[in-house]
Amino acid sequence: MKSSRSPRRGFSLLEIMLALAILGGSLAILSRIAETGTSAAREARDLSVARLLCQSKLSQILLDASAGISPQGSPMAPLEAFDSQSTTPFYFSVDVQPGQLDGLLAIRVTVEAQHLNGGPPTATFSLDRWMIDPALGLEAAEEEEELMKEEAAAAAGGGQ
Repeated sequence: MKSSRSPRRGFSLLEIMLALAILGGSLAILSRIAETGTSAAREARDLSVARLLCQSKLSQILLDASAGISPQGSPMAPLEAFDSQSTTPFYFSVDVQPGQLDGLLAIRVTVEAQHLNGGPPTATFSLDRWMIDPALGLEAAEEEEELMKEEAAAAAGGGQ
């Protein structure tokens, strides 16, 4: 005897629709995760480049100061990135304030990676440094004092 119903083969339309809905939801979530990861990587790259540019600019200011050039403040100005293929625009500013002690300067260099669409900055990095004001000539006075000490020590050593 054969039964009138054959064994079920394949999937019903409802099962296929449910599987496609689950697959679509999973793909949407995965694409969102990938977008978040890409955005985080871009921000990390911009912060890293901003840090390098900030260190470079501060080093340039300190080198100029060692040559006797007093640092000057400057508003936000464009700054070229090290990577020539970078499309992110970088801007820097220098803020010079008198320090808490006479003869000291507080220098703050800030570098911002601007958003391509003009939104808020994607990364901001600042470095602060205190230095002796080159306009005072304190470094020359320190060198003279050390030279006098050496001469005094040489005179005291030669007299014995």
